Amino acid sequence: MSDTIELVRFRLQQGKTSADWLKANEKINNWMEGQPGFRFRSLSETDDGEWLDLVYWESLEAANAASEKFGAEMMSVCEPLVAHDSVVISRSKAHVMQRG
Repeated sequence: MSDTIELVRFRLQQGKTSADWLKANEKINNWMEGQPGFRFRSLSETDDGEWLDLVYWESLEAANAASEKFGAEMMSVCEPLVAHDSVVISRSKAHVMQRG
């Protein structure tokens, strides 16, 4: 199976907690699940406080279309929590070799 994998790396603003971010992500998850081409997503936090948001899409086109809409529709959820200068986004076409 060929997918597009989107990796978003970021940190929270000082004073914001994991619980704050996870609560906000309830809205983001609902939005993501409604996007054409969305497959699945995982959200992880490293020991040093960096977040890794890994999203699987059917295609690069689906990932790009969702990205264009995300700013207008969901940025208000992220802005109060995410340190803007910490965000790094990459998208790659990949072949999922095993999913479990």
